[in-house]
Parts: sequence; structure tokens; C-alpha cells
Amino acid sequence: MLVQGCGMFTAVDPLPPAFSKLEVIDIKRNEITVSGTISNPDSKNDRQEKKSGNIREYGLVYGTAPALDVQKDKVIKLGETPAQTPISIQNQKIGSLAADTRYFVALYARNEGGGMAYSETVEVKTTVSPAISVTRTSVKITGSGGSGYDLDAGNVVAASDPKADVTMDLFTITGRGTTLSIAPTGKLQMKNLGVIDYGKLAYLDLALMTDLSTANIGYLVNAQTANTVIAFKTGEGRIGKWRIEAAAANELTISLVTYDN
Repeated sequence: MLVQGCGMFTAVDPLPPAFSKLEVIDIKRNEITVSGTISNPDSKNDRQEKKSGNIREYGLVYGTAPALDVQKDKVIKLGETPAQTPISIQNQKIGSLAADTRYFVALYARNEGGGMAYSETVEVKTTVSPAISVTRTSVKITGSGGSGYDLDAGNVVAASDPKADVTMDLFTITGRGTTLSIAPTGKLQMKNLGVIDYGKLAYLDLALMTDLSTANIGYLVNAQTANTVIAFKTGEGRIGKWRIEAAAANELTISLVTYDN
């Protein structure tokens, strides 16, 4: 009993904060999004828990070298003395990054007794978005049978022109209405994305699409299908987005963004 009682007065070492695995949620050209959890250490007894103390500061640290340090690398301080633990860091964005650059990211936290601690470091490379080859905003083009369109240059061309990526036709089906038919020529691949937010469809979204095909696209032209968006990859290897804003009297109103290879 005496030996056991003396053990109660031996020194205990404080423990640093603990972390979950840091998860990369999204990678963009100039931004990374991560999630993770910070918690108190798994103390062996009340004395060790008390000596480790509460978390006093926490956040993210990142840089271009793997040996991260809050004293020399960039820090996003997320808080001090949280009301409760564990601390959930959800979809935290790290912005103003350089494109096509390798970064290292970790969570950090400091408690009263255990000092500064870091989570597992993750390695991430930002994407590179090529320059825009051509852009068109709400322009009118011919949509009659036999007309072609060059998505690489954003120009109306003859359907027989080797530069034509698609042919377009507007026709009426009795009892149904006006139908727009878009047929790929050459090696063009495309996908009807329906009515979506054209402005928020980024280069990376297009680059990650794996289900483009050489199938024709056709749909009824009405108020519900206005601003239909089509993703594409041309035979020359350029990808882009094409919005059909309106169609009437053999004329289409379109917007277009095509990226360089």
C-alpha cells in the first residue's frame, strides 16, 4: 500500500493535442480545401489530463517544404481556447496559392502543458488552368440545317469545313415543338449538362469529366431548356463549355469558353 501510495506522487509528463487524419476535400488552381479534427490527448489519468491542460490556440500551417513550422511557414489561425473538444475543422479553405505548385499542409494546436503539436502532413499540388483560347458572350449564330461551328475558334463555318466541330439544325416536330439537334463531326466529344450555373463551371470541373461521348445531342427548345450547357472536347484537344441561351428562327444565342491545350 505504501509503494502504491507513493506512485500517486511520481511525476507525469504532459501530452500534446491529438489530431485526426487531415483530409484534402478539394484542389483548385489557387486554393486548397481541407478538413480534420483536433482533440485533447488520451491521458492515462486525471493528473496527466490536468497537466496537459486545455487547448489555447489552433489552426493550419502550410508551405512548400515538408518540415512545417509555425515560426517560419504560413499560418491560418482558426481560434483560441475552444468552448468544447474535439474541434471540427470542416471545409477550411487555404487561398491565394500559386498555380501548379506543390504544397504541404498540416493542422497545428498548442495546449497549456504539452506545447505545440502538428498533425500528419499532407502533400497537395495545385492545378494549372490554361489560358482561354476563345470566349463568346451572348452572340447570335446560324442554327439552320447544314451550318457548322468551330468550337476551337468560336466561328460559324460550313458543315463541310474540316474545322467544323458540330453541325446544328433547328426543326419543328408537329405536336411537340422546336427541336435543336447538335451532331459532332470529326473527333469532337461532348455531354449535355442540362441547365446549370454556367459561370461556376470551372476548368477543373471540365477536365475531370470522363463521360463525354460522340453521341448527338437533341432537345426541345422551351423556357425550361433555355441556358442548356454543353461540355466538350474538340478533335484538337481543347476543352470548354458552350451555353445555348435561346433558339428561334434558325438562329441560336450562345456563350462559349474554350481553353487552350
